[in-house]
Amino acid sequence: MDNETTKKETMRTYTGPPHNLPEALAMRLYTSRLIGSNTDLVIHGGGNTSVKLTMADIFGNDQDVLFVKGSGVNMAQMGPEGFVAMDMSGLLQLRALSSISNTEMANQLARHKLHTEAPAPSVEVLLHAFLPHKFIDHTHADAILALTNRENAAETVKTALGPGVCVIPYENSGLPLARAAAEAWEADPDTDAIVVLHHGIFTFADDARTAYGRMTECVEKAGTWLRENATPPAEPPLTHCTDAACAGLAQVIRGACASFDVPGRQQRFYVDIRRDEDLLSAASSPAARQICDTGVLTPDHAIRTKNRYALIDHIPNTDEALAALVTETVAEYRADYEAYFSRHNDRQDRTMLDPSPRVFLAAGAGLMGLGETRKAARIAADIATHTVRTKYRNGLSAYKPVDESHIFEMEYWPFQLQKRQTRSPLPLAGQTALVTGAAGAIGMGVADRLIAAGAAVAISDIDEKGLETVRDRLSEQYGPDFVESVVFDITDETSVADGMIQASLKLGGLDIVVPNAGSAYVARIEDLSTKDFNRVIAINLMGTFNTIKAAIPVFRRQNTGGNIVVISTKNVFDPGAAFGAYSASKAGAHQISKIGAMELAEMGVRVNMVNPDAVFGDADVPSKLWEMIGPERMKARGLDPEGLKAYYRERNLLKTSVYPEHVGNAVVFFASDLTPTTGATIPVDGGVPAAFPR
Repeated sequence: MDNETTKKETMRTYTGPPHNLPEALAMRLYTSRLIGSNTDLVIHGGGNTSVKLTMADIFGNDQDVLFVKGSGVNMAQMGPEGFVAMDMSGLLQLRALSSISNTEMANQLARHKLHTEAPAPSVEVLLHAFLPHKFIDHTHADAILALTNRENAAETVKTALGPGVCVIPYENSGLPLARAAAEAWEADPDTDAIVVLHHGIFTFADDARTAYGRMTECVEKAGTWLRENATPPAEPPLTHCTDAACAGLAQVIRGACASFDVPGRQQRFYVDIRRDEDLLSAASSPAARQICDTGVLTPDHAIRTKNRYALIDHIPNTDEALAALVTETVAEYRADYEAYFSRHNDRQDRTMLDPSPRVFLAAGAGLMGLGETRKAARIAADIATHTVRTKYRNGLSAYKPVDESHIFEMEYWPFQLQKRQTRSPLPLAGQTALVTGAAGAIGMGVADRLIAAGAAVAISDIDEKGLETVRDRLSEQYGPDFVESVVFDITDETSVADGMIQASLKLGGLDIVVPNAGSAYVARIEDLSTKDFNRVIAINLMGTFNTIKAAIPVFRRQNTGGNIVVISTKNVFDPGAAFGAYSASKAGAHQISKIGAMELAEMGVRVNMVNPDAVFGDADVPSKLWEMIGPERMKARGLDPEGLKAYYRERNLLKTSVYPEHVGNAVVFFASDLTPTTGATIPVDGGVPAAFPR
């Protein structure tokens, strides 16, 4: 069998990443990754690439196939499975149509996929099919977009890029753009690049190297022209707000943008904060308002960031003034978005997307991207960062955005909407949590269950090494987007307050706070020193007090309620001899938590307690409590470690072991707001009658 036949066989049986890729597809994959790794060309699944091959169908007949990047696939990390194999003959027939409905377009693309399990093809699939070249590259390069979003854009592009480049007006993606591009090339077959105003650039050739080289050449020429001709504004004095002010702004923004669009469930957002110096300069410059109001660089970005950004032109000194400013800004933005929807919505089957802003530019604080997931927040921030930099560095005097009607059509185009991540059904999706004492068994178990329920969690402890062990385990299981670590000392009021700030800078704010860190000391009262007693009090009682107190301003700024779930102990109701420091300090923490339930209810913040007993960890993340008291307990009862576990298992009513995840499940129950409950205690102890809450 000759080499070409082998390649056709490989393509015919292609269902995933094959080991023997045809050279053309291997080169397509290689240059696609080169494009995807350059964020000045594309970011977060933007742009697309393709290659045309001949392969054998199921009957062994030659078939012309277009391999095009899947919609939303990130080229930087894509493998062969990121391409969608399409039947070229079927796609080419669509050029005869003058128009096609969205429904029929979806039907045709599904019909002409050669593998049902492949992702949806790029929205530009017809353009890749209609142009005859073997390799086609498409990017939304910042420099190209800077040229196309300006007065006299067509002439500027031709001057900057030179011969061999065709410039066409903006057309809606899909069939209209594909037909326009094909007609433009047919009118000038010497063209090897097409620039679409307000959209991006396509380059093409019969080999991957030439197509890629032409892309980078055009982008470099665009950058050179901009450096030589753009007139960026004068740099304003650089202003930095404090970490506390930046975190406070994020908390207020997060709360102001939350919504109850799902009955009985609040939609909260994560916040991704960018404080680069050029963003701070742009946010404080006289051009800030124009940067926010002049829209996206290309309509493709609107699904991630919306067309306009919200501007906070100063950060007031008081929480009350800050809340008023942000609330007014968000209300005005929502009203403007609703008017925009009304102006352009000519169909009854459309449902307006959430009207809250997805990007804020804030003087002194930089840029903040919002998203229903941390990934969505990061994408919004990344795109907005490129947009702000492109506008600010190149000047706005000649800037001319695409008409907002095109933005609307792209934002509500079904093929764009499919890029949006559907809302997670998990009960804590969109929420953020802080767990103290997370380097121990219970802390890790609580964090694990919160993440499993959809929350992003900041784990904290004074034990940095142990904390990193837990973070690594949780990141490996759930991914890094769901866990952050913050080191602080719960016995130090200032350290705790700073920990809340650092957690908010990472996540945007906090919805769930779990004071869990604790300590113990075994000694009868007559042998218990004041120093040891005070040390346990400082950790168990004062640590809980400091954590609850520091969380209150966060909840108040967000104004969306919240949950504090205190990890208490069965010893509150059933203390043990020689365990006075632990039992008394935990009883005090339990009591201050009940007071918290009374005082914080007016803000919609619930405070509840979980009383575990005899929770052991594992070798990697042991229970720090049992590391302290286990040796004495084993010695007193003449038991080894397994015998001690058996002893506690047999003493409860259910004859069961209690694991860290059981405690975490109780925390999730309270945090899920399944019942209107505050000030309550759930025992997680297998049933110890003396410890029944009463």
